[in-house]
Amino acid sequence: MIFGFALVPIAFATGMTVDYATAARAQTRLNTITDAAALSGVVPGMLSKTRAESAAAAINMWYSQLGLTKCSGTTVQRVMFSTCTGTNAACPQSSVGTSDNGTVWKGYDGTLCITVTDTNTVGLSRSITMSYAATSKNVFANLLNMVDIPIGGTTTTNAKVAPNIDFYVMLDTSGSMSFPSTSAGITQLRSKTGGCAFACHSTNDSTARDASNKLTDYYGVAKSFNIPLRVDEAKTAVSGMMTLATSTGNNNNADYRAALVSFAAADSRANNSFKTLKSLTTDLASVGTAASNASTSLYYKNNCPTSSFCNSDADTASSDAFNRVNLLMPTPGNGTNVLGDKPQEILFIVTDGMRDEGRSSGRPEVAFDPTWCTTVKTRGIRIAILYTEYLQSSMDGDSWSQSNVVPYLYQVEPALTACATPGLMYKVTTDDDISSALNRLFLAAVSNAHITN
Repeated sequence: MIFGFALVPIAFATGMTVDYATAARAQTRLNTITDAAALSGVVPGMLSKTRAESAAAAINMWYSQLGLTKCSGTTVQRVMFSTCTGTNAACPQSSVGTSDNGTVWKGYDGTLCITVTDTNTVGLSRSITMSYAATSKNVFANLLNMVDIPIGGTTTTNAKVAPNIDFYVMLDTSGSMSFPSTSAGITQLRSKTGGCAFACHSTNDSTARDASNKLTDYYGVAKSFNIPLRVDEAKTAVSGMMTLATSTGNNNNADYRAALVSFAAADSRANNSFKTLKSLTTDLASVGTAASNASTSLYYKNNCPTSSFCNSDADTASSDAFNRVNLLMPTPGNGTNVLGDKPQEILFIVTDGMRDEGRSSGRPEVAFDPTWCTTVKTRGIRIAILYTEYLQSSMDGDSWSQSNVVPYLYQVEPALTACATPGLMYKVTTDDDISSALNRLFLAAVSNAHITN
């Protein structure tokens, strides 16, 4: 009698265990298939397709893995799939059909619910959410008074790619960039020039003696004593950035191109005016070589770039440089591999931030003109700036600079910060590693270009 009473719950427990285990195995298998199907819709080749095409690829993969005909309404391994009719409150699509609002594609066929979402732009980041609903037929249906057990699952997969980018590098080679990059260098150059800390490159102003005791200009003195100058460190930094860009592009499976320009004086009669040192190219190493070989601002004598042209040492024409580089840069794209799309663009500027262009009121303008920065950024081009701090101490002992530059020097850094895209203005000062700083700025700019979910 005891065994008879116990037989009922034992049978019920056995039946429930068998049927629930069967349902759990079926759900696990279906979840795996759903994961694989969702992934098939965001493989690299699909990111350049439309949302509808990504959805179709995922849906077809799901049905093919199960050996089902879409909307078949059949039973496979005791799992019953619906006949693609009706609605599902859990599905973003309230009824059978599809919709696309330009960013999100939604579809529901009565069995599968799928949402394809593009983040920011097609081809850079896409997510697919798939869910299914089915029933597992019970072997002990009569015993359990339950014909089937509902099963279902949801999976979300995301994929992103690094965009293709064109880098335009604008290198300040003006005379004020010929400033020692180390404290020891500043002290040494002052001792050799009688107090001046700028390594001015004026070939006919031979007023100091180099390491071989030969009269030369201050730049020659600095070079002869191997005093590191900011302009030379900046050239090395740009070359190193191109090496980093090459490896980063390879790692990101992205296409990178670069161009290099230099600027100093505005007037084309000066031999140190705006120059295109390397046109846009995929050969990033050649851009690095061009940076290493860039000429430092050269004057014939104080105030005069050439023997026949003088400009009162107006030697940092940043507005002129912005105007010229803006003409070089075409309209950017989104950086995807979608047919007809174009690379994103970033303008890198390495400068001490001193604007000395037209000598209005008899003194330099000092701060960059923000309207040019806005002009470039409005076109969808980001600006990254490495600021080699213009130090007040560099003008110690010069009465003209004390009156015409020092009182306005506070304007330089805020103007550069406002000019740069938020988060892309880095500052270095004496004894800082310019190359490391430029590499960090590059990685920040590239990271910022990634679209995140």
